[in-house]
Amino acid sequence: MKRIATLAAFAGAAAVVIAPVPASAESAELRITGTIVPAACTPAFAGGGVVDYGTIPASSLNPTAQTTLAEKSIQLTMTCDAPVRFGFKVIDERAASAVTSLETIQGATPNMKFGLGTSDGKNIGAYSLQVVRQNANGGGFSLALESGDGGVSWGFLNQRGLWGDGSRLVSFSNTTSNTPGANTSVTADIRVTTAIDQGSNLPLTHAIPLDGLSTFELVYL
Repeated sequence: MKRIATLAAFAGAAAVVIAPVPASAESAELRITGTIVPAACTPAFAGGGVVDYGTIPASSLNPTAQTTLAEKSIQLTMTCDAPVRFGFKVIDERAASAVTSLETIQGATPNMKFGLGTSDGKNIGAYSLQVVRQNANGGGFSLALESGDGGVSWGFLNQRGLWGDGSRLVSFSNTTSNTPGANTSVTADIRVTTAIDQGSNLPLTHAIPLDGLSTFELVYL
């Protein structure tokens, strides 16, 4: 009985304490949401990104020395929906097949020689790429720049060959400084210099397709 009485007394005391407390105030929350996104840029090559050498007669290849094909060029356009600092790096998807002993552009290092694929286990040749002309924002002044440390420091590209191992960045300045500028578009002409290995190293008894493939990866700075 004492236990029941105690509980009853406690309940009664609790009722006395709670009665004077005012009702809690009503509230409403306001949340602010959204997402800040960077400017979007799109790279695209003219002609679908294909450099076509057409039909190359096996008889036109030098049997004991390399054969250098006629230079070609293709236009790369990078377009953004707002001014932004950007560049690109190049990755050779056929790097293992590059015949790096061939001469492409003057002073080209092995990293600047891209592979042309293989045929019957034989490496076909190599090609190199150069930025030879560029303009920014619909025809404005532009200089090509390069960085070998991930964009920490920059120097002028000076028509050097592009590196196919992705170790260097290329960007563009819209002033005379060696600092990448914020651009809405950049158009660059890419020169392609291709060399085929000596004919005696190739299986010339059947058609050999050239199979070079490089990826230009846009990078926001």
